[in-house]
Amino acid sequence: MDNITRCNYEKAYKEAIRTKYNSEKEIGENSNYLETPSQAHLRDLCWRILRENPSPDDLKVYWDFKGVPFNKNQEDTCTTYTDKYKKVGAFLKGEKEPQKIDTVDMAAILIDFEPRPFRKFKAKAMSQEGQSTVQGAEVLPKTEYVKPVEILKQPETAVFTKTPNKKRKIRIYKSKFKMFRTVAIASVVCLIGVIIYLALPQKECMQWSGDHYEIVSCDLKTKGSLAENPVELLDESLVHLKKVDLDDKTVCFDKYGRATIWYATTADGIEFFNGHGRHPENNNALKPVTKDIFRKYAHKSSAEK
Repeated sequence: MDNITRCNYEKAYKEAIRTKYNSEKEIGENSNYLETPSQAHLRDLCWRILRENPSPDDLKVYWDFKGVPFNKNQEDTCTTYTDKYKKVGAFLKGEKEPQKIDTVDMAAILIDFEPRPFRKFKAKAMSQEGQSTVQGAEVLPKTEYVKPVEILKQPETAVFTKTPNKKRKIRIYKSKFKMFRTVAIASVVCLIGVIIYLALPQKECMQWSGDHYEIVSCDLKTKGSLAENPVELLDESLVHLKKVDLDDKTVCFDKYGRATIWYATTADGIEFFNGHGRHPENNNALKPVTKDIFRKYAHKSSAEK
C-alpha cells in the first residue's frame, strides 16, 4: 500500500508542476528560457537561479541531479552535464516520465514551484489527509496547501479511504493493473519511435559557418586546423542563431522593452546576434543588449558605414 500511496503523491506532484509550467512558459518572467526548454536553456536558467537564490533544498537537489556541489563561480557547460537537462525538458513537455524524482525536483526549481522538493509536497498532502506527523518529512500548515490535493481525491486514489479489506484489495489491484497497462503502452510507443528513428536517414548535427549555423551530417569530419568550428549535435534552440550588424536603425527591443538582440565580447571586439545562447566560436554566454550598449555601438556602426 505504501508504494501505491507514493505513486499517487508523485502523480499529483508531477501534474501540478506541469500545470504551472504551462503558465510560466507563456507569461512567466523566465518564459524566454521555458518556451523552448532545450538542454542549453534549462542549464543556463538553473545556473542563474542557484547563483542568485541558493536555498539549501535547491542546492541538495542540484547535488542529487548532477552528482557534484553547485559552484556559482564556475558554470559547467560540458556536453555530458548539459545533456542531463534533456530529461527535464521532456518531462515538462509531457513527452516522457522520468524514473528519478530528482529530475522532477529540478523541474520544480526551474519554474519556482512550491512546495518543493517532493518530500515537502508529500508532507503537505499527507497533512491534508488528517495525519499529524510524517516520518522523514516536514509537516506543513493546512492553510498553505494548494490545488494538487484535488488530484489525490480522484476515484483511482480511493486507497486512502477506510473500507473493508476486500474492497481495498480490489482497488489496489485495479490501480496496479492501470499502472502496468500504462507502462506497457509507453514501452510499445517508445519501441516504435526507436525503430522509426533508426530507419530514417539522420542529419542531426550543425556547424557554425561565418555568421550562421548550417545543418550537416554527423558523419562529417572536421578538416584543417583546430581553429575551425567543430561539428555539434543539433540544438533546435540554437540552429537559427545568426550574427547581425548593429546600426542606429536596428530594432533591439520589443514593445515590452525586452532585448531582441544579444551580444558577446570577442578578441576582435563585440559581436551581435539575433537570439540568446552562447557564442558559437568562444562559447561565452550571450548577453541582452542594453540601451547603453545600443547607443554606444549603434553610433559607431553607423559612423563606419
